[in-house]
Amino acid sequence: MEDMGLDDEEFLMFNLMLNLRNRDHPEDEHVQGRPYPVVEIEWWRRLGDPTFKQHFRMSRILFETLVVAVGNHMTATNRLDYPGMAVDKALMLTLWILATPDTFRSVGMTFGFAKGSVHNQFKTIILVLTELRGKYVCWPSNNEMARISRSFERKYGYPSVVGCVDGCHVYTTAPLEQPQRYINRHHTYSIILQGTCDDNLVFRDVFIGQPGSVGDSRTFKRSPLGKFLLRNQNFMQNYHILGDGAYTLTDKVIIPFKDYGNLTQRQREHNRIHSRCRSCIERAFGLLKCKWRRLKYFHSLNLEYLMDSIMACIVLHNFILLEGEEYENGAEFNDEDMEEGMYNQLIVGPRARGAVKREYIATMLYRAEE
Repeated sequence: MEDMGLDDEEFLMFNLMLNLRNRDHPEDEHVQGRPYPVVEIEWWRRLGDPTFKQHFRMSRILFETLVVAVGNHMTATNRLDYPGMAVDKALMLTLWILATPDTFRSVGMTFGFAKGSVHNQFKTIILVLTELRGKYVCWPSNNEMARISRSFERKYGYPSVVGCVDGCHVYTTAPLEQPQRYINRHHTYSIILQGTCDDNLVFRDVFIGQPGSVGDSRTFKRSPLGKFLLRNQNFMQNYHILGDGAYTLTDKVIIPFKDYGNLTQRQREHNRIHSRCRSCIERAFGLLKCKWRRLKYFHSLNLEYLMDSIMACIVLHNFILLEGEEYENGAEFNDEDMEEGMYNQLIVGPRARGAVKREYIATMLYRAEE
């Protein structure tokens, strides 16, 4: 397929915007027989990579790879029989919606669909992407953990790290049920996205849906990852993940020393290297929200729909970073309930071992700097 030159691309976009601006009676979207000023999908595909990537957040080649992956899954789940459902076009409008704050109506005008059709196709693609989670969002295998640990230590100097964990808020409208639970410390409505990323900013585990009023420590305690690490003491025995001071210190989750103004030089050096290493998760969230701007504020009264949309963005984020390459699947964490008494009993040993481990690492880092 021949690429368009920069002048051709600018001409295409100019005519699209001009047609949309001059369209008569835009509110009469469902009037039969009215021509819609749209740009055909092949025109979008003829755009050069810089412009195509600006609109759809990935190169054309990577987009075609995603079309195949989504199409194969839709075929396997008998979704390609939906009337008027073209995978490439449905995927394009879904990427557009997630990457912009545009309304379903305006996206429909751009791609030649009625608002209801856009919404139905968007929901279908979102569900397909969430079902692909197991392929693109999984905990690293033993071999991968060894590689990730070496990479973290080489880049930042902190040993035995296989991931960094943190939570971020996805702001939304007030839910229909118990809206007061979703008011966060900024006095706005949100749900929590907890993510654990590796050295390449790939999310290895996510936990979505806790109300905005819940803190990081309690979110981690309720997450499948947190429960799994507590119940399976032999898992990840030689490794750990890094969290900020809001988390509970264990031998699997290392946090900085609390600063009450009396930290030693050894402890301050530990916190400095710890913070530099842990910044990976902050950069991962920043990249996620920069590419998929819908996550900065997602208007939805349906929490399940909102959670699926967030997971779809995570899958796309990882797909882009991994460039569609296969990688080894590691552990899976099942969401099982844990009683408060059992948690208090299980946390005693890991908390003590975590304190000893942190002291050892701090001493080792301090001696390395001398």
